[in-house]
Amino acid sequence: MTKKIVLQGIDNFKKLIDNNGYYVDKTLLIKELIDIPNQIVLITRPRRFGKTLNMSMLKYFFELPQCRKYDFEDHDVSYLFSDLNIFKAGQHYKNELSKYPVVYLTFKNAKQSNWTDTYENLKETIANEYKRHKYILDSDILSHSEKKVFNKIMDLEGTEVQYTNVLLNLTKYLKRYFKNDCYVIIDEYDTPIQAGYLEGYFEEVTGFMKSVLVKGFKDNISLKQGILTGIMKVAQESIFSDFNNPSVSTILSSNYKDKFGFTEPEVEEMVNYFELPEHLHDIKTWYNGYIFGIDTVIYNPWSIIKFLSTPQDGLRPYWSNTSDNRIIKEVMQLDKLEGKKTVEKLITGESVEKELDENVVYQNIKTSPDVAWSFLTHAGYLKAYDRQQKRLKFSYKLEIPNLEIHTIYEDMIINYLKDDEDILSDVEYIIESLTNNDIDSFERLLKDLYLSQVSYYDTSMDTVKEREQKEKFESFHHGFMLGLFVQTSREFLIESNKEYGLGRPDIVMIPKDNNKTAYVFEFKWESTKGSKTLDILANEALNQIKDKKYPEGVQKLHHHKNIMCIGIGFKGKELKIISHST
Repeated sequence: MTKKIVLQGIDNFKKLIDNNGYYVDKTLLIKELIDIPNQIVLITRPRRFGKTLNMSMLKYFFELPQCRKYDFEDHDVSYLFSDLNIFKAGQHYKNELSKYPVVYLTFKNAKQSNWTDTYENLKETIANEYKRHKYILDSDILSHSEKKVFNKIMDLEGTEVQYTNVLLNLTKYLKRYFKNDCYVIIDEYDTPIQAGYLEGYFEEVTGFMKSVLVKGFKDNISLKQGILTGIMKVAQESIFSDFNNPSVSTILSSNYKDKFGFTEPEVEEMVNYFELPEHLHDIKTWYNGYIFGIDTVIYNPWSIIKFLSTPQDGLRPYWSNTSDNRIIKEVMQLDKLEGKKTVEKLITGESVEKELDENVVYQNIKTSPDVAWSFLTHAGYLKAYDRQQKRLKFSYKLEIPNLEIHTIYEDMIINYLKDDEDILSDVEYIIESLTNNDIDSFERLLKDLYLSQVSYYDTSMDTVKEREQKEKFESFHHGFMLGLFVQTSREFLIESNKEYGLGRPDIVMIPKDNNKTAYVFEFKWESTKGSKTLDILANEALNQIKDKKYPEGVQKLHHHKNIMCIGIGFKGKELKIISHST
C-alpha cells in the first residue's frame, strides 16, 4: 500500500482521499448525527479545526450521486468510506450512504470590508449551489414562475427577498424531484457576521442571515436535518430563537467533543506514521492543551498538518488571523488595569477564573469583559476547565492552551506600550541603543521601562512553589522582552526558543542584513528571597549561551560574523545585563 502523504489546505473530503492524503478518521460524526437525529444541529469550534472538511465529508456520505451531476462526480463514492470507521459501525449506517438530496453552502469567504461586497459574495455562493442542482430545470417539476426565479438566482439578478428564500425553495424543489427529505449543510455560518461586526455592517448582515435561516429551517417540511458550523452561537440577534431552537454543541459541550481537532492518540499515531517520534514532546508543547467537553484534550489540527508537511522548518505559530487578533486587542482595552493584570497572569502560566456563556452577544464584546472572555474561549485563544456552577451560570478556570497561542499574548504586551506615545518613544530608544551595540544605554533604558511598566508580586514560597514560580516568571520576562523586539521585525527575524547549537536560546534576533550584528538572549530569574545576586544570574545566563554553543549554531545556520551574546538576570523589579561579543 502506498504511504499516505500530508496534504495542506485541502478541505474537500473526496479530494483528500483521492489524492492519497492522510485522513484522521472523523466519520463517526455521521453515526452521532444519525443516532440523535435533532432536526437542527449547530456545532461551534475555533477556526481551522476541521469544520469545513467534516461538512464536506457529511455531504459526500449523505448525498445522492445524481445531485453531483454537474460536479462530474455522479459515480459511486462508497469507496471513500470503505476503510473508515463509519463502515465498521454497522449495516444500519451503511444504509444511509448516498440516500438524500443535499444543499451545501460554505460562507467562509464572505468576509469583505463592506456590506455590498459581502452581499455579492453571499449571492455568488448561493448561485453556485443552485447551478449545482440545475438539472432540476430539465424536469417538469417547476412551474414557469419558479424556473424564472431559479434562473435569476443563478444569474445573480434576484431580489434580496428572493435570495433569503433560497433554502426554503431549493429544499422544496429537491424533495419534489427525489421524493425524499433534504439535508442542509451550512459551513461557517457566522463568518460574515463576524466580518460585519468588525467592519461596521453588522445590522445588514445579521438581518440577511436571520431571514435566510429562519425561512429555511422553521417548519420546513422538506428538511431531513440541518447542520451548521461556526465559531460560536450568536445570541440576542434572534438568528436562532425565531425558529426551532437547534441542538448546540460548543467546545464546552460533551457531544461531538472528539470530532473536531485531533485527539492525543490521533496525534501520536500520525507522528509515528510519519516516523517523527522525536518531535512528539515539542509538538505537545506547541499545539495541544485545548480541552473540549471539559475532559478531552485536543490539538490544533491546522498547526499539526502544517508542521508535519515540512518538519524541517521547525515548530512555529501557524495558527494566526489578523481579524481575530484585532478583537483580542479590543478586549484588552475594556479595562486596561484589569486586562493587563489578567494577561500578565495568563502569560506566566497562571489560570484566571471567569464565568462563561455559550451564547455571545457581539455588540457586548467591546463593552462587557465577561462576554469578551467568553468570545476568546470559544474562538480558541483560551482553554476552559474545572467547571463550577454558580447560580445560573458556570465558571471555569482559563489558561493559555499552548506555546503557539502564548506567542499571541506576548504580542499583546507591545500593544499596551503602543497606546502610550511616550512609552512607545522609550521603546524606540531602547531598540536603537541595542542595535547600536550601546549595551550600557540599553540596560539603563530597559531598567527604567521595566520599573515603570511591570507589576511584581513576591510572596513567601516553599521549594516546590519556588520552582514553579521561577518557570512562570521566566516565561513572563521572556514574553516582555519578545514583545519589545516585535518592533524590529522589519529589520530582524525574531526567533523564540528555536534550537541552536546544543539547546534553545530564549530569543535570537537575526538581522536581514548579513553585515549587521545578530543577538542571542538568555534570561534568568530568581525571587527576592533567593540568595543569588543579579550579577550571578546574568553571568549564569551568559555562561549558558557559551556552554550551549548558541553563537556557533547561529553562525553555522545564518553565516553572521558578528554576534552579541546577552545574559539578563531578573530579580524583583530589577535587572542586570552582561554581554559578550563574538
